Amino acid sequence: MVAVPMPGWKAVPPKDDHGYLDLMSRAIFSAGLNWRMIEKKWPHFRKAFRDFSPEKVARLSERDIRALMQDSAIVRNEKKIRATVENAKTILDLAKEHGSVKGYIQGFGKREGKLLEALQYATARVFLWSIGFPLTPNEEEKRWMKGHPEHD
Repeated sequence: MVAVPMPGWKAVPPKDDHGYLDLMSRAIFSAGLNWRMIEKKWPHFRKAFRDFSPEKVARLSERDIRALMQDSAIVRNEKKIRATVENAKTILDLAKEHGSVKGYIQGFGKREGKLLEALQYATARVFLWSIGFPLTPNEEEKRWMKGHPEHD
């Protein structure tokens, strides 16, 4: 049994590092907010964050970040915007070291902290689930799932 964080979401491993940054950012921006609102705004996020190209997002300047803070089409949370930029930089580092984020995740065991250190526990689990990483629901998720039959 695997917890489904939001109805309608399918766990699909991304094709490339753009996809990993997209899904990681979606998990971050969804944390603490209504996921339906994030889904509606997501096309705007993709445009604002250069289709989640790690190379392009990692190069966002302070001026670019200030512009994003004024963009009403996205969630204007400075910490989440900056986390997206930092995660793009981390993805580039992981690609140099492991070939790709996928290569890094396939070697999970001893190295989990680097990619996920900026994510809170629940957000990290949503991200891992969204890329198809096998997770066993914890006790809190099992209790939640009992009240949501679509997740059985």
